[in-house]
Amino acid sequence: MLQSSMKFYEQLPAKCCSRCGETVEELADCHHTECYKCSETVFYPLSPIFLSMYNSAIQE
Repeated sequence: MLQSSMKFYEQLPAKCCSRCGETVEELADCHHTECYKCSETVFYPLSPIFLSMYNSAIQE
């Protein structure tokens, strides 16, 4: 019996950075394998949740 496609994608493990092993946020149109810190890329998120997760100044 086939499972629903939503269940299949929910069961996949989180994508990790190939350099440091940190969890990488998966975007629909990106296929990068390194996190933003390791790739030295500036990322301007639209989500305040992402900001609070990765910005140590906001966490404290």
